[in-house]
Amino acid sequence: MTQNSKKKSIANQRERKDTFEEHYEKLIRNRNKIERVDIVFEQLKQKYEDYDAIEAFIEYLRSIEKIFAQAEGGKWSIEKTEDEMIKGEIYLISQSTKIDEEIFNTIYEEFKSASHDVEKIQEIANKLIEKYSNIEDCFECDDCKEFIVFVRESLFVFSKTFQGNVDFDELGEVKTQLIRRQMNSMAIDGKPPLEVLQDIYNDFTNALKE
Repeated sequence: MTQNSKKKSIANQRERKDTFEEHYEKLIRNRNKIERVDIVFEQLKQKYEDYDAIEAFIEYLRSIEKIFAQAEGGKWSIEKTEDEMIKGEIYLISQSTKIDEEIFNTIYEEFKSASHDVEKIQEIANKLIEKYSNIEDCFECDDCKEFIVFVRESLFVFSKTFQGNVDFDELGEVKTQLIRRQMNSMAIDGKPPLEVLQDIYNDFTNALKE
């Protein structure tokens, strides 16, 4: 091996070592962030325990923050991030309502044919809302309609990333938009008030920075 070859080999080994160390450090940071999210979740649950219907929002914040942290650490695609976020909501809403996840999965499947076309997303949402508005004696229909609105609003936000070719590094703004849409949706009848949700969101983001 020539002197130049030896130098190149040593340089490559150092580069691989640096890459591995950077990757390992990032994994540790993401793991610590996810653990911190759980701690903040418990703190906020105690702080706002006197408010009805607030825990669902705090749980939503925990879920979306953990999904985006995992997405960043695992280099998920935008498609996978979107899919995991909606599947996470399916799990949460099923747990809180005791409605079979399969019902919500069926609704989600309907939306997949839209291929991030905003007009098609709206058409599918309108069709599904009409469907679940006209079923008699349907105890799960109100929750299904809430989920339809959630999926519609989420897909609207993600559709912008596909149209604009947004890189994952820029998806922090997408997360913010999703949370704000969820806040507006939950506060549409003033229960809970939007101001309370905003306070919780501020507390959550500030606590994560500590």
